[in-house]
Amino acid sequence: MKRTVLIIFAILFINSGLFAQKYEPVTVKAGTSLKDYFPMAERYLYPNFSEGKGYFKSGRSIPLLLNLNVLSGEIEFLQSKDTLIIAKKEEINLIVVAKDTFYYHDAYLQKIRNGPVSVYLKRKLVIKDIRKQGGMGPENRSSSVDSYSSLLYNYGKLSVDLVIAEDMVVQKTLEYFFSTDGNEFVPFNRKNILRAVPRKGNEIKYYIKTHDIDFQSGDDLLKLADFVSKLKSSEK
Repeated sequence: MKRTVLIIFAILFINSGLFAQKYEPVTVKAGTSLKDYFPMAERYLYPNFSEGKGYFKSGRSIPLLLNLNVLSGEIEFLQSKDTLIIAKKEEINLIVVAKDTFYYHDAYLQKIRNGPVSVYLKRKLVIKDIRKQGGMGPENRSSSVDSYSSLLYNYGKLSVDLVIAEDMVVQKTLEYFFSTDGNEFVPFNRKNILRAVPRKGNEIKYYIKTHDIDFQSGDDLLKLADFVSKLKSSEK
């Protein structure tokens, strides 16, 4: 019994650390590529491509070997020796990889909490800055960011081999969404969660204040989702 409790605690601790994690910006130096800074183990959610299924709105399902590329935010699958991405994402109902479920809503969202208030996690690498060293010091250029974004994310496929011509600042990001009773996915922020149970807005505000909820913390948002779920259930 003691061993079982320890195993459960370890799993909960690992999951808690995952959703609470905050990534620091990484500067990719000119003349190098992303693969120099993000080894294979950091590029994917799972250690290996895992058995899963793609479920489509047409009703068909396809078994595949799948993995989530946490840099591009794309779910990839193996076909022969090639690594491919799903082109017609609008046809996706959901994708199951190992024991995880993903939905597509402008990006792949991993369900991390089920219930009246379901919570989803979006992962992606974001280009924060392009830095050109000039006579007056670093110069930040948003147009270069857009240019490199189109190069790196060519047709949704991230190129980790592309050699960067200028210093580029990138950062892994975690964004949270929620849905209520299977409705549309919305960003998990203060404004949206207060709308989840309009008649209980004051109670939600009080909970956010007294529990010092950080809307960048996955752990805090899961706790808040639990509280709001109970409010929604009590209204039925």
